[in-house]
Amino acid sequence: MNDAIYLVLGTSVMVLMMFTIILFLYLFQRKLSAKAKAYTEIEKLMQQEELKSAYALIEGQELERKRLASELHDNIGGLMATLKIYSDLTLQKSEQSEIQRLNHKINLISDNLSEEVRKLSHELDLRTLSGFGFKVAIQQLCEAISESGKLEVIPVIELQKPVNEHISLNLYRIVQELFTNTLKHAMAICARLEISQIDKDITLIYEDNGKGFDIDNISLNGMGLKNIKSRVARINGRLTIDSSSRGTTYIIELNGYE
Repeated sequence: MNDAIYLVLGTSVMVLMMFTIILFLYLFQRKLSAKAKAYTEIEKLMQQEELKSAYALIEGQELERKRLASELHDNIGGLMATLKIYSDLTLQKSEQSEIQRLNHKINLISDNLSEEVRKLSHELDLRTLSGFGFKVAIQQLCEAISESGKLEVIPVIELQKPVNEHISLNLYRIVQELFTNTLKHAMAICARLEISQIDKDITLIYEDNGKGFDIDNISLNGMGLKNIKSRVARINGRLTIDSSSRGTTYIIELNGYE
């Protein structure tokens, strides 16, 4: 009789253990599926924002083209028209004093014209279009991530002049990677992105309030840090990382960029 009871109890325990293992595997699989789905959503979001940034760049370029066209028409075009008027008047005059007076005005207008052309050339050399697109693209990326509900982003973007295309493209990719790391690994609810510019120096500070990580752990290269370090090196920047259980801070400094 006792043997039968032990047999029933043993069988029940084994069945219960098997059920528990099956339930655990099922729940674990569901957790993995949910995590994979979340990663897919994040990747889609980044791709969408990259496309939006391209549209923003195109829009910025169009606005800048219109501004340059207006500058050419209003300023340079006006100066050219005035220059022609004085030139025609000079041909009609016979008095030497009057010719000299008109020539003096022509010289002044020519100087103004040269200055306007120089300013426009300088703006083009600074690649105004790329700088305009970069700021808009970063702002839209921050706004989209905040609206997704996955992370509250506080952007502080202070760019007084354009950033060239090579710098802006790499900084944008770095910011994308930083957001991806936070969303995938940090378990943060808030992040702050600050990009400031003083003369030829740019400083990017990114902070999140996540769980942090071990900076010296070599496996962190799998978290995107390798890509970030590579891009920072590509633009001759300096990267500083500080991480603790209260969050992580990345500081990227570019000095004397052109």
